[in-house]
Amino acid sequence: MTDLPALPLEAPGFVFAVLMAIVLVAPVLAERLRIPGIVGLIVIGTLVGPNVAGLLERDGVVAVLGSAGLLYLMFVAGLELDLDELRTHRRDSLVFGGLTFAIPMLLGVVLILPLGYGALAAVLLASCWASHTLLTYPVFRRFGVATNRAVAASVGATIITDTAALLVLVVVARASGGGLDARFWLELTVGLVVLVATTMVALPRVARWFFANHGQDRNARMVFLLAGLFASSAVAELAGVEGIIGAFLAGLSLNRMVPEDSVLMGKVDVVGSTLLIPLFLISVGMLVDPMLLLDPRILGLTAAFTGIALGAKWLAAEGAGRLFGYVAAERQAMFALSGAQAAATLAAVFVGLEVGLLDTGTVNAVVGVILLTCLTTSWVAGRAAPRLPAPDRTRSLGQVVVVPIARPSSAGPLAALAAALARSDGGMVLPVTVVPPHPEPSRLREATRLGAEAEQVALRTGVEAHGVVRVDTDAASGIHHASVEHGASLLVVGWKSGSSDASSLFGGLIDDLVRTARIPTLVARIDAEAWPRIVVKVATHDTEPAGLPGLRLALSVAARLARSTSGPVRVVAEQDDDPALRELVATIAGRDAELVHRGRRPGARLADHVDPDDLVVVASEPLPRQLRAAVSGVLRRLPDAQLVVAVEHAPATAELPDLTGLIASPPD
Repeated sequence: MTDLPALPLEAPGFVFAVLMAIVLVAPVLAERLRIPGIVGLIVIGTLVGPNVAGLLERDGVVAVLGSAGLLYLMFVAGLELDLDELRTHRRDSLVFGGLTFAIPMLLGVVLILPLGYGALAAVLLASCWASHTLLTYPVFRRFGVATNRAVAASVGATIITDTAALLVLVVVARASGGGLDARFWLELTVGLVVLVATTMVALPRVARWFFANHGQDRNARMVFLLAGLFASSAVAELAGVEGIIGAFLAGLSLNRMVPEDSVLMGKVDVVGSTLLIPLFLISVGMLVDPMLLLDPRILGLTAAFTGIALGAKWLAAEGAGRLFGYVAAERQAMFALSGAQAAATLAAVFVGLEVGLLDTGTVNAVVGVILLTCLTTSWVAGRAAPRLPAPDRTRSLGQVVVVPIARPSSAGPLAALAAALARSDGGMVLPVTVVPPHPEPSRLREATRLGAEAEQVALRTGVEAHGVVRVDTDAASGIHHASVEHGASLLVVGWKSGSSDASSLFGGLIDDLVRTARIPTLVARIDAEAWPRIVVKVATHDTEPAGLPGLRLALSVAARLARSTSGPVRVVAEQDDDPALRELVATIAGRDAELVHRGRRPGARLADHVDPDDLVVVASEPLPRQLRAAVSGVLRRLPDAQLVVAVEHAPATAELPDLTGLIASPPD
């Protein structure tokens, strides 16, 4: 009979069996005990760790995987951050980031000095409480409130406070050796510049190239994300700061390339929630030695440090939250997100131990602080998250673009058009094919093939796409139901006819879709996947109150297509020079857009301002009379033109402000 393995377990099979059992069982036990799942992972990590049962050593594979899990947690926080929400509340992030760093630093230094520590040691310990780890972020993700303004402001503040705290660590460590010279400051500055350039400039460009040329396979895209994450962390280490800063910046830079509801984001979530992030929480629990915490001196230091850390973070969250007008649950969320100590705290105390500023007793007390702050903030997060007000979000135009596909000839151009519109908003393309109930196998295969071809066209442009085969009683119902089910922000339908008859404008199906849709709709007659220039035709009616929504949509579509193809926008208006129209065009289509006033005089032809390869965009209301006038007016003058008809159904979206008067705010 084979002998039982000695403790601690070292064989990979035993180590991973224990770790996976903890990941599987801890959330179930936590739910039964009515404590947050995060707390369950930390506590069980303590029980199996070297300081209690001794089943596993933290050194080696657990420490490496735990560190990788922390980097992944910071990466996901940057990846899932709502950039529009962050931009809207950037003042909140800056103010809260400053307060949640400055208050713990000041209180920490003032209150730690009387405990017998030197000035440098006091500053180092204060920097521990100034930093924080987004340990409770998964709680807010699980409740679907990660885009709440308080959560967004707290996540945005993380980059400020952690960077500042880690810079303090670097300076204190160098000061303890007497090396704060000009060379040190130059190296630190250059390192930070290189880090920002690498993560925020180079990484997204490489990602776009890879996604477009080699990343049609989502597994390859997932591997690229992991490579970008860890490479950015390595660059941060070389720059002299902790890798968590590089990980967060990497997630931020790739944010718009991984849409929230995409298949790729699902892969990101699976890797994090089932493996790396739980392993990080287990590794944190394994640091705790319950016996050491019973020593009176260490127990006293732990209590004092915990009071300073949590009290300072609570003051910052309450002060900033009240300043911003946040409700109580939002202020509690800010405290829960900013109060947990782990990553930067561990880095600081171990550096302090290495340079001789701190002793082992202080390190053990800080480990106790990590446990207590993690437990406290997890409990607060579990109470605050369900009570957070749902974020009031307006979906961006290109967030989810639904494209019905019926013919092989139209799959490529329509998917390329949809991808160009989705790219600016970091959105995704949903090619939809509809089959009747109980379809013939050959028809089902053809529908699947068409959707897959359109999906590949979109993927080759670098955006996310997912083909959908819908079974429904008729095509119009199938497209409508797919749009509702997937939260479509824009509908793009193809139109093959070059003219219209008396009974039908676009054809029965498209007429039904245009009439019944409740989201912005584009009817496209195109045969190319790129255009040298986008021309927007503006009729006199378009600048009247009833026509303005359609005009705003047309200009927004033109601006997105121009950004995607790097081509110019030309706006051809029937009316004479109008300051309000000029401002409207500049605000939505950009200051570089060309505005031409051809007038309505005899001989003023639209064809004089449109080249054969241009894409013409016209606006219309969803009413048959206005639609017919808009389309027939272009077709009479440009019978062979590539044409997009922009039909606005819904109220103006956030990036298309109400501009019936003088425009004051720029688009997103």
